[in-house]
Amino acid sequence: MIDDIASDVRAQAVPSADGRRAGAGFWLVAAVYTLVMLGGTLPIPLYALWVPQMGFGPFTTTLIFAVYALGTVLALMAFASLSDRAGRRPLLAAAVLAAATSTVLFLLADDVGTLLAARFLCGLGTGIFTATATAALGELAGPEHTRRASTVSTAANMGGLGLGTVVAGLFAQYGANPTHLVFWAYLASLVPAFLAVIVTPETVTARQRPAMSVRRPTIPDRRAARTEFLLAATAVLAAFAVSGLFSSLVPSFLREQLHVHNVATVGAEVGLLFIVALIAQVAAPERWIAGRWPAPSFLVAGVAVFEAGLWARSLPTFAAGTLLAGTGIGLAFRRGVGVTQRLADPRHRADLLSTYFLFAYTGTIVPTLALGLLDQTINQDVATLILAVAVAATTLASALSRPTTAP
Repeated sequence: MIDDIASDVRAQAVPSADGRRAGAGFWLVAAVYTLVMLGGTLPIPLYALWVPQMGFGPFTTTLIFAVYALGTVLALMAFASLSDRAGRRPLLAAAVLAAATSTVLFLLADDVGTLLAARFLCGLGTGIFTATATAALGELAGPEHTRRASTVSTAANMGGLGLGTVVAGLFAQYGANPTHLVFWAYLASLVPAFLAVIVTPETVTARQRPAMSVRRPTIPDRRAARTEFLLAATAVLAAFAVSGLFSSLVPSFLREQLHVHNVATVGAEVGLLFIVALIAQVAAPERWIAGRWPAPSFLVAGVAVFEAGLWARSLPTFAAGTLLAGTGIGLAFRRGVGVTQRLADPRHRADLLSTYFLFAYTGTIVPTLALGLLDQTINQDVATLILAVAVAATTLASALSRPTTAP
């Protein structure tokens, strides 16, 4: 970060008007990115309150979460790359409007069908904003500041996810209306967010007529680049499988198995995973991010320790595993975004970023649904153990396949 600032000073003693607008736009996009991601995890601590109201079980809980991820995947495949043609700003504005519409549905929800619709629309908005904002941040920062762009984009992503569960837990525990007040506050916050997007400088200058179609995932053409990208994407797939577990079934586990009934505590425990991931991205030495083993080591160790906490019914052990797993997720995610930004064709940056995030959210859908199905037929301990073994195997396979030389 110091090197980035120093290079700014050397490049120009007095910033141009365009430079100042790009700098302001960079931070506006980062702030709205954080807010949109925050909205994606607001419902998580509220599942425990909706379950007795609407009468659904663990599989429906995982289905609601998976529908969110499905909406995100659909957005990444059909909409996110539109910003390469139509411009970043229109897609960012559309994503904020989708988030607002989903929030209204959460306020109206009194049955599972409305919850599913709200989560799906929330996923659509998140998917569009994720790939588009990450591309916009890279362009607003400029090619000489790719490290700053990847750091801020991953911090906005993970930081928003972590803050969402914490904020929702606090509102639910101490607010007047546990399942509504937080959504009213969030809806109000989206108004200035929409205005911030509107005044952000457009970074796509050669715009074309948008042509929406479901596109196959894009990967680099060169063999070495393709291998590097796929390994980074596989690593983040495994990492997001862990976050999917936390986001779907961990709140009910804390409530039913560990008898944690304070909703704010449940939100803080789930949010801890994402907040630790954020800290790891910002504070970890560069050699940890670029290295072959730090991310997989932390992730596998974290999965093993929090799985031990599940079996032993030990909240401190579970929390320790959360710290380790969160570190592994943060390192894997930060490295993957950096690799993707570096390998992407500047004319089609959102395409490759969409593919990267497609891997990430696929990592939440399949394992989470499988966990929900297994939980209906076998006990939760065995179901989570199966998922833990699968995540560890995928992570280690990705690590062992990495090139021996640094990228």
